[in-house]
Amino acid sequence: MCFGFFTLAMALASGSIGQMHQRTYPKPPGPAVEQQDQTSDAKSIHRLDTVTMEREARELSALATSIPADVEQLKKGLLPSDAVDKLRRIEKLSKQLRAQIRP
Repeated sequence: MCFGFFTLAMALASGSIGQMHQRTYPKPPGPAVEQQDQTSDAKSIHRLDTVTMEREARELSALATSIPADVEQLKKGLLPSDAVDKLRRIEKLSKQLRAQIRP
């Protein structure tokens, strides 16, 4: 009987000791200002990129349609002064569009 009482006392003591070592830490407070939805930010950034791409594509198209007339002038022996600048601008726009399409 003494052994049973001793075993019971040890079991209760070990359970209460285990509970004494458990610490409960307070939960940190929530953010003062709730965070905005990051997906909406990503969508707005993507929308801005598409607007830029459309503008650059229109400019590229306009420049490209003017090149055949410049080539006709070259056949006649005349070099339009802005022909080289147009070709450089076309190259620059195409590189920018390529970089935006394939980041």
